[in-house]
Amino acid sequence: MPSTARGRGARASSRPASAIEPVHVRGLYDPPVRYYIQFPAGTGGLVEESLGSYATGVDVVYADDSAMVFDADSAPGDIERIPFAKNSFSVIADVPRERLETAALDIADFIAEDRLDSSARTFRLMFHVDGELVGIGARARRRLESAVSYASGQRVAPSGAGEEYWIVGRTEYDRFMFCRRHNRPKLPAKARGAISHELSAMLVAASRPEPGDVFLDPFAGSGSFVEARLAFPAQRIVYSDTALRLLRHEFTDRIRDSRAIEFLADDALELPSIDDRSVDVIVTDPPWGEFEELELPVPEFLDRMAQSFDRVLRPDTGRLVVLTARRIAPVAEAALEKAGFALNAAHGILVNGHPATVIIGGRPT
Repeated sequence: MPSTARGRGARASSRPASAIEPVHVRGLYDPPVRYYIQFPAGTGGLVEESLGSYATGVDVVYADDSAMVFDADSAPGDIERIPFAKNSFSVIADVPRERLETAALDIADFIAEDRLDSSARTFRLMFHVDGELVGIGARARRRLESAVSYASGQRVAPSGAGEEYWIVGRTEYDRFMFCRRHNRPKLPAKARGAISHELSAMLVAASRPEPGDVFLDPFAGSGSFVEARLAFPAQRIVYSDTALRLLRHEFTDRIRDSRAIEFLADDALELPSIDDRSVDVIVTDPPWGEFEELELPVPEFLDRMAQSFDRVLRPDTGRLVVLTARRIAPVAEAALEKAGFALNAAHGILVNGHPATVIIGGRPT
């Protein structure tokens, strides 16, 4: 028999048992809950590394270049707040991947009367298969619309106002999922050329934030990483950039108005305002040596940077996440290792179309 959420029954079906047995109806509130998220293409490894900072009990079921299905103990409200997810969903049910119309009919048969707790008066259906929105046969659409309306008390509104229920299929995943799309908060616009909200959040999450952290970005620029770090409790959050005075106009209101951020204009190769062994974590995007004028050759600059990081990071908890151009990533990795850091991972990504590498490491354990 198909699995069902605890304490919730399923309506009797008019379809043959053999056709609907494979459908799994999932509890929306009894953990673990299944979720589906979409994120910027090419960042899957970094997302998996970062997910544990936003959700507990994570068990990845499926992942590809731009999407992930996972079980977690966290409530939907926690998943809605993951800033690097372009879209997030609660998975209500899934069915073996065959014809889309067959999947829609099977799922409709298994939507229980009390299963869909509505948060809006209206809803619409979406069908997203292999990365594209697709159509579906009229009979299957009407049947699923009727089932959702009956189970939720909502009425259909094709214009898009209200709740959205999606059937989703991914190329290499062997099930169709019936999901409720989360209402996600809109994020403010970033300054031109600034690191995106999604990438900033991923890098900060990959640093494994702790409430007692002293956090530092020594090449802080427009403040993307310190703003992302505000999402987690910290002892101190320190912004530093030699061009602080010129960059203030690029700050978002959240940075400008925050009392939790300390602002410095230190040279990152010296950091004279930072005491020895006083910082827990550095997340930063140093100059790539492509468009910026560096006073030193790139290898020497990176050696000096690594030495500066070694001086200020704590000997026990010191962690770092460095975003750099892919072409100089081996030089950066060598400089950090020469300074005594252990490198745990390197993820290749694209930043505004430019090949880049995220280096994750810290003190040897």
